[in-house]
Amino acid sequence: MEKSQIIVTGATGSIGLAAVRSLLSKDLPVIMACRNLNKAKTQRDNLIKQFPHSEINILELDLNSLSSIKTFVDNIKNQGFKVDKLLNNAGIICRDFSVNEDGFETTVAVNYIGPLYLTKLMIPLMEEEFNIVNTVSVTRGVSKLDEHFFELDKKRFSQLGTYGKAKYALFLSSLTLSEKIKNGHVNLTDPGVVDSNMISMHRWFDPLADILFRPFCKTPEQGAIPAVNALLCKSTDNGQQTTDFVQNDVKLFSGNKSKVISKKHYDNPMRHWLWEETEKQLKVEN
Repeated sequence: MEKSQIIVTGATGSIGLAAVRSLLSKDLPVIMACRNLNKAKTQRDNLIKQFPHSEINILELDLNSLSSIKTFVDNIKNQGFKVDKLLNNAGIICRDFSVNEDGFETTVAVNYIGPLYLTKLMIPLMEEEFNIVNTVSVTRGVSKLDEHFFELDKKRFSQLGTYGKAKYALFLSSLTLSEKIKNGHVNLTDPGVVDSNMISMHRWFDPLADILFRPFCKTPEQGAIPAVNALLCKSTDNGQQTTDFVQNDVKLFSGNKSKVISKKHYDNPMRHWLWEETEKQLKVEN
């Protein structure tokens, strides 16, 4: 019987590669969705040496391009892949303000628009009881959204601030997505602060941070643990819950634990505005 594939975006990055390695160790087939195909091929060769009987496919995917995302999904369909799990792991922290070919600010595009668009296109192709896992960030805790979120205003851009808003937007829209789907589940993963290229700010203080800060960060393997747990959990798994409030079974995985999402996030007045505005931005009909 053909096994269903697991898509991991950003699979050549530190956490993504660690997640792929963990999944392969469990004899699960993986599609590495990557922007850099040459890097992916080199990594696949190394993975095959470690897991000689594994099934590893590579497909090109650039989350900063809607056309690339559409082509990726078309390739999934045309190659007849069965998919039942999607890990939206890829992310970026941009040093400077920039606008992509689709008219979105790059940080927002890669961390929010891209994963949500990919998910919406993939859902009709996925097996019953599919599982979608979106990667959020500790920065969401200090982030607030307003109706200026999609505006292309260089003065409003900040390296960590815009990243945090994009990740919180993905957090909120994941809750709404879970309310709308009928034959699958949505979970969230927070890897924590991981020793990877993501935390390089490309600023003068990077060398100092490498000495004082990096030694206390999690390893990529530790950062991948909650993502893999979220991917493989069943809808009946309770995890470590901190509240009795449960809505649509959405859980946030962190470390080796999971918890249900606080009701205050469901009640966030920006949540429904964000979903509707995102639909308009993507020109997707409800």
